Order: sequence, then C-alpha cells, then structure tokens
Amino acid sequence: MRMRVAPIIHTRTYACDFNSEFAVRPECFMDSDVKWARGNVLGATGEIDELRGVRWLVSDNGKYRMAGVVGFLKDICSKCQLNDADRTKSQELFYDNNGRLVYAFIGVVMDKQHNDFRELTFDYLWGIYLDKIYPIWKRTYQEVILEDFVEIDTKQITRSDVEEPSVVGESFFYETNSARDYKLFLNFLCDERETGFSFCSNILSYNMVKNSNFTYITTSQNIIKRMTKGCDATRKTQEEQVKATSVYSNVASTQKKNGMIVLIVGLVLLLIIICILILV
Repeated sequence: MRMRVAPIIHTRTYACDFNSEFAVRPECFMDSDVKWARGNVLGATGEIDELRGVRWLVSDNGKYRMAGVVGFLKDICSKCQLNDADRTKSQELFYDNNGRLVYAFIGVVMDKQHNDFRELTFDYLWGIYLDKIYPIWKRTYQEVILEDFVEIDTKQITRSDVEEPSVVGESFFYETNSARDYKLFLNFLCDERETGFSFCSNILSYNMVKNSNFTYITTSQNIIKRMTKGCDATRKTQEEQVKATSVYSNVASTQKKNGMIVLIVGLVLLLIIICILILV
C-alpha cells in the first residue's frame, strides 16, 4: 500500500501576499479543515524572523494528518540535492518584489482512512513547491490551487528511539537538535496509535512556547526548565488558592454555626421571659 497525499502550501509569491486559504490545498477540504490547518501552520510560522534552520510540523485531527516543513525557502532548498536546472529555478523564488526573504510551509495532507504513512524528505517537499508555485510565481493576483489525493511511493519509516519527553502540564517537551527533530517528525508522521495531537520542532522563543497549543514541542533545555518552573509555580499558587478557599469556607461555616447558636439561645431566653410574664 502506498501513501495517499494531497499537497498543502502556505506561501507568498513574488508580488502577492499570503492567502488565508492557502496557496495550495486539498480540494476536499471544508472550511473547518482549512481553519484547523491554518491554525497549526500559523502557530508553526510564529516569530519567523528569528528562525534558525527549519521547523517540522505534524498535526492530526482524527480524520486528516498534515505534515511538512516551515522555513525560509533559501534554507529549505539548501538541504536538497538538485540538478542544475532545478537549482536555477529555485533561486528565483528566494526573494519577493521588495527584496525580502520568502518563507513558507510546504507539506502534505493524508487521509487517515486510506493510508500507509511513509517518509517525507526535503527533496520531495521542495519538488512539490517547485511544481506548484514556480509556474505562478510572477502572477499579480491570488488564487487557490485545489488538488486531489494521489499515491506516492516513498521509503517506509523505521521508528527511531528517542529519550522520554519532559511533561509540563498537558504538553510534552524534547530538547531541540536538528537530527533528532527530524527523527521525531518521522516518528509522529507514522504513528498510527496517536490521534488528535500536534508536533512542532525548533521553537526557541519562550513566549511562543508558553502560548503554544502544540502537544509536542522541541525547544531549548533552558526553556524547558523555565516552563517546568512556571508550571510548578502555577500549581503552587493554585494549591494556595484552594487552601485559602478552604480556610475561608471553614471560617464562614464556623461563624454561621456560632450565629445559629446565638440565635437559639436568644429564642430560648425570649421564651423564658414570656413564660415568666404569663405566670406573673
């Protein structure tokens, strides 16, 4: 069984800005699928100007699994083995009409019901970009290219052994390293047991990590320590709040109980006084 994929690309072109519905995406996508994919891609392209190297992204919503690479086109292309013609074409795509480096998410979407998850490489993903984007690079209007699922024949994935992640709240953290990041990407890409998760590598901004919704993240050891410390501090604060609430409840309960006793004693004294008056 081969892997069935449809390309998905988030990029600008020479003169046109990013399309909120992607430059290339599966034709079968509903609005909810576009929203899901866009949310993950925007999360992975955050603080892009600070990115060194690339980020690998895998996201699963139960029905589809999306996987690919985020980075500046120049950096992604540098990882590929290209012939002279493709290298010349590629170099035309590195900068926009204002001389700015262009970045993109280049990936595929897999229909989980009919799939055999296999390897994705720089060369394969860059080939998608050249095939879909190069012909429209100089157009002056936006468009969305809709694609069907097709079968591709790539290498089967052998899962790699990696260290256990650090668990912080509901998130899982690995220390980033370019070789390990790619191994983790392939592991999550082919994991048939996991569902409803997301993975993003090489996030080196503390605020970006802190505000991220990704389930699995690779980042620096320093950020992992800060996240762990912050989680511990939050947990301690919550425990103190619970304790304070409990003390307040006990005090309020005691005050209420004492108030009832005073009321009962007052009523008893009132009855005694009434009885004395009647007897007199």
